[in-house]
Amino acid sequence: MITHAELAKFFYHLLFLTLVMLPVSTMAESDIAASNAATPNIKSKNMSGDLSTEAEGGVRSNGQTLQKNSSLDESFFSFMDKPQQAISSGVEIFAKSLDEFFSEDKVFYDASGTYLRLRLDSERDQNGNIRYAGNIRLKLRLPNTKKKLKFIVETDADKRQGDISTQTENTPANAVKNKDYFVGIQTSVGKENSWQFKPSLGLHLGSNIQLYTRLRLKRRYELEKWSVHWNETPFWFNSTGGGFDSYLEFNRKISTDTLFRASTFARWTNKTDYFELSQTFSMFHALSRRRAVSYYVAVNSLSKPVMFARYYVIGAMYRQNIHKDYLFVELIPQIKYQKINDFNAEFSLILRLEIIFEK
Repeated sequence: MITHAELAKFFYHLLFLTLVMLPVSTMAESDIAASNAATPNIKSKNMSGDLSTEAEGGVRSNGQTLQKNSSLDESFFSFMDKPQQAISSGVEIFAKSLDEFFSEDKVFYDASGTYLRLRLDSERDQNGNIRYAGNIRLKLRLPNTKKKLKFIVETDADKRQGDISTQTENTPANAVKNKDYFVGIQTSVGKENSWQFKPSLGLHLGSNIQLYTRLRLKRRYELEKWSVHWNETPFWFNSTGGGFDSYLEFNRKISTDTLFRASTFARWTNKTDYFELSQTFSMFHALSRRRAVSYYVAVNSLSKPVMFARYYVIGAMYRQNIHKDYLFVELIPQIKYQKINDFNAEFSLILRLEIIFEK
């Protein structure tokens, strides 16, 4: 009998093959479309030379009339071409700019130079209780290494990509102190438009010290109206064993200042031997050069022993650059429905202060 874990692994490998073959199939489809587009021209050219009968002349005349009408229609709607091209062609650039503005974790991992992000959250729940959370991301380019080696320090490095939940503490000091720190060395191999490999080796400084290694594989695809990001991160800890994180993201530009995103995350570890899955749908809207807002809905689930939903989240995130290009503030109202609380609505409001330095 096929178990849920085996079924999930089957779909995982099927998704892998689909994404690897995607550029090949896209090129083949474009070649077919080009050949189909050329075929009517060849036929019309052969037909235009045959004028032996009056009826065929009538057909030719009707064909010219239809061609004229078609050209008139095209010229009438041609005013829509440039806006449509601008929207569809700028998906990747717009998505990347929003990631940088919202300081997504992927910006830290993909940074080629020195990068520092300090984050402090203050969360108020529906009962008036206030709790705090802190986060640090630091990457330093090491000298005399031809810009290939980076020294990294980060908290919550094992956080699920795309996860909007945070672990909170009673005081701001505890939010920074009661953290697991990851310290290591990272390098990068590959080009931006192809496979990129970012292996890292370091120490996990928690209740006990662990050696860890991670290999982050990244691939990006650009389709006509979509951009696709795919990350695979196998990892290993000397005390808990191995596992992998898988992240798939689809972006589509809805208008010149609006982006839709669908992201899927999966984690499997040898220690637990089950999958943790999350699905998030987001809508980003750029209000100005210094202000933006995103709306999201997400679900988190486990395959233990069968797939079930742990919680649902609905929320919004307003972000503003309040000083130069390094100080930001966010306001995040959200509603969470947890299985452990019989999916009753839990309201919260997060105030976030963030400092970013990049060179």
